Amino acid sequence: MRRKVENRITCLKNLACLLITIAISFSVVAQQITGNIRGSVVDPSGAVVQAATVTAKQTETGLARVATTNHEGAYLLVELPVGHYQMEVEAPGFKKYLQEGISLNVNETATVPVRLAVGTETQRVEVQSDAQLIQSTVSTLGKVVLERELLDLPLNGRNFSQLGLLQPGVVPITPGLAEAGGSLRDGQAYAVNGQRPESNNFLIDGANNFNGVDGGFVLKPPIDAITEFKIITHNASAEFGHSTGSTTNIITRSGTNAWHGAAWEFLRNDAMDARNFFAERVEPLKQNQFGGSLGGPLRK
Repeated sequence: MRRKVENRITCLKNLACLLITIAISFSVVAQQITGNIRGSVVDPSGAVVQAATVTAKQTETGLARVATTNHEGAYLLVELPVGHYQMEVEAPGFKKYLQEGISLNVNETATVPVRLAVGTETQRVEVQSDAQLIQSTVSTLGKVVLERELLDLPLNGRNFSQLGLLQPGVVPITPGLAEAGGSLRDGQAYAVNGQRPESNNFLIDGANNFNGVDGGFVLKPPIDAITEFKIITHNASAEFGHSTGSTTNIITRSGTNAWHGAAWEFLRNDAMDARNFFAERVEPLKQNQFGGSLGGPLRK
């Protein structure tokens, strides 16, 4: 009898572990780290074009996704990695349509309407234009900090989270709050829309980066390892959840079809510092931050 009870308890424990594992895997899959492209295809008169082939190709890696317009002339390309894209649209009786310069950011649904011109398929219409700025299908509020801003703007200590202060509603932690928390506030970068710093959620490539003990983030990737990040300040979709404050979604850099790399060292010292009026001498400061990065294609 006792052995049966022990076997039953063991089975319940194994079942609980399995359910927890499945729940964690679903939560990780649910975090969106990509973007979408949608739109409609029409002819010169404005009538919809059905069964047109729409191909989006990423410039950096050559990744291509294909979709076909439905009976309303609409198309949707989902789960596209962030980056730059060119789009081709083909339909019988129309010139081939080619649009370059489309930039796709994380958690963004870009809208690209297409108007085809009558002609043979050997002829081509080229357009240099980005997607529409207004995302009519998204209700969230937030701003994307791009790679160029990360690399060009000066940062104290090369902390990416300082760039989050560029958007409305995001403010730094007050000195009194930071001092009261001590080292526990190291990963708490800012407060959003009046919420406490512990109310912010942090993700890296869709994986949880939230410190469940102290709040804030766990890992602080170097600037050169980040492609972009987005702070969703209000009305985040159900895929994120977790926190009542903001959600910071960090996307790390990936390789391309060409080899590229960098090496750096950032030096700060007290050579040019002024003495505090109440101090006998200049406070010593020697800070060296150095590292490197390397990326390229994977050969099968």
